[in-house]
Parts: sequence; structure tokens; C-alpha cells
Amino acid sequence: MKRTICLFSLVLYLSQITAQVDADALFVLPSVSSVEMTTVTTPKEGSLVYNQDDKMMYEYDGSSWVPINRGDETKVVADDNIVITGSGTTADPYRIRSVPATLTENADGTYTFSNGVDPDVTITFAYIGNVPIVSQSSATGGCSNKFEPNETRDVIIQGDYFDGSASVTIVGQTVNSVTVNSINQITANVTSGATTGDFDIQVTTNAGTGTLTNGFSVKTALVTNVFAAGDITLSNQMSYTGGVLDRVVSAGWNQQGYSTVHSIPAGGEGHLNFVSGPSNRYRMIGLNSDPATNASYNTIDYAIYLVANSRVYVYENGAYRGNFTTYVAGDNFEIYVACSGLVTYAKNGTVFYTSSISASGDLYFDSSFYSNNGNVSGLSISN
Repeated sequence: MKRTICLFSLVLYLSQITAQVDADALFVLPSVSSVEMTTVTTPKEGSLVYNQDDKMMYEYDGSSWVPINRGDETKVVADDNIVITGSGTTADPYRIRSVPATLTENADGTYTFSNGVDPDVTITFAYIGNVPIVSQSSATGGCSNKFEPNETRDVIIQGDYFDGSASVTIVGQTVNSVTVNSINQITANVTSGATTGDFDIQVTTNAGTGTLTNGFSVKTALVTNVFAAGDITLSNQMSYTGGVLDRVVSAGWNQQGYSTVHSIPAGGEGHLNFVSGPSNRYRMIGLNSDPATNASYNTIDYAIYLVANSRVYVYENGAYRGNFTTYVAGDNFEIYVACSGLVTYAKNGTVFYTSSISASGDLYFDSSFYSNNGNVSGLSISN
């Protein structure tokens, strides 16, 4: 009987320890939302809660709620060109992306490789078999394109097959810098030499050298032409003797001396020079496109008016431009025409008026004399 009771007790014990655990008997952490978790008032350090939103346990470390890792988290180490975002939770998973490498074509025909981490690399491809072609430049042709001796400015070189290896050589000139704008254009900053004339431009790349014959021009010095006795056509009361132009008798705007022997050509550079006589006479000296039209001052394109009160006026085609300065006998006057057509008036080397009317055609010496014995001398045209 005693043995039976012991066996029954053992079976009863085993049935109790192998029976399913009651859910109500489990240890349960307080369950809160993310918002509720942050609103807990002065939690104690070491407090535990279960976050309903991200399904994780949190421990309060004395200053903030810290997630308790499950132990199966993936640790990701980012390289320089890897960007990682997110916290690795279900609600905010890791997002990994790389910085893409790029290859960009530049205007000068080179390429720039960038991986977002290392320094950029410029790649130059040689145009095998494509020797540069140099077709034109901005330093030749018209008067305004040509360089003055010892002048520094940019030259635009046009052509084809230019690349980042391009260099520019111009005999007798100093090339200060070269910028390859595209495979068709180069900007070279150049200082011209003292020798005038035309010079070849050479562009050299890894593929070879192209040449533009006479592509760079340095202006030759202007030539001064002093009017000889037979060069000037005179009205019946005028004389030109020993380089002195004068009206010998009478008065009125009806006498002139002019010449078509020498000129300042259209689009060219040049100047008319003369020396004033007495400061108590009336006469106009200037440049005109049609000097043979008449003897009046009202058809002279650009005229310096030497007035009897020692004043200097400017008239253009009969239009009064202003009263600018004074003069005495022996003053040197000049009317200068630039390559661009800009016309300026000067006395003894100082400009006193710049015209608003650009020269557009060939210009010749012309004059109109009102007073007698109001001579001028030293007449010349430089072109």
C-alpha cells in the first residue's frame, strides 16, 4: 500500500512540471508606444519597457531610452564612397548607396573622372592621325586686328582638332598663356615684338603641328607724307609756297587748298598735321571725303576752326561741335583717325575733342580760308 502511494505522488509531480505554462503567469514588461515612452515622468535608471511600434525592448540609462539589441544585428562598416542611412530597425531599416563615379567631357576635349572620394583625374585623349588645322586668327586682316609693336592682348585662333595638349608658337612674339576653349578654338594671350610684319601661327598637339601662314600681324609704322607744291590744288586767291598755305587777298568763305594725292584709307589708321599761323585770322583745316566739291567749310567732314580771337572750334560738315581751347602761332594740331574709325582732335599732343561721328571712307586734306594772311604750315598726312 505504501509503495502505491509513493508511485501516485511521483506521477502527480511529473504531470505538474510538464503541464503548459499559464500565460497569466509570465513576466510582462510594460507595453508603450514611442510617444508614450517619451512622456514617462522621471523614469528610474534601469527601467525596462516594450515599444509597441518598433517591437523592441528599451532600457532607461539615466538620461534616455536605449534600445536593447536582440543580438542578431548586422554591423555595416561604410567605405569612403558608401553612404548609410537608417537605424537598422523595422521602421527605419538601413539604406546603403554608393556615390556614383562620373566621366565628364570638358570644353577643351579632355575628360574629368570623379568617384566622389579621390582627387579628380583629367584624361587627355590624343587625336591619333588628326593633326591640328589652323584656319584663321583675330590678329590679322583689318587694321584694328593687327598688333602695335610691344602690345599685349588676346588672340582668338580658329581651327580643328585642338585638345588639352595644345601649345601655340608665333615667331618673334611672346605667348603668355594658352586656353583651349574647344576642339575648334584657342585663346592665346600674346605680347608682340618690336619687329613689324606678318608671322606664322603654329598650334602643336600630341598628334602634330598645324600652321596658319601670316596669321599674326604687327603694324608697320605710319609713313608721313609732307605735301609738295604740286600736291595741293589751290583756289585763285590762294598760294602754297615753301610749305606755307595762305590766302593772299580779299575775304569770304570761298577759297581753299586741297589735295587728293595722299589719303587716310577707309578702315585704316592715319592723321593730318599742321602748324597754326597768326591767331587773329579765320580759317578751317581738316579732312574731307570729297574735297573738290566746293571751297566752303560746310562740306569739310572734320575741321579745326582757328578763330581770330585765338580760340579753337570744331566743325563737322558745317555743324558746330564746340569751343574747346586757345591757340597761338606755332601750335601743332592733329586730326587722328583710328583703325576703328574713331576721330580725335589734338593740340600739341593733347586731345581736346573726340568726334561722335566715325570715319567711313577715304579722307583727304581740305581747307577753307576766310581771311588773308592767315596761313598754316607743316601740312602732312601720315598713313
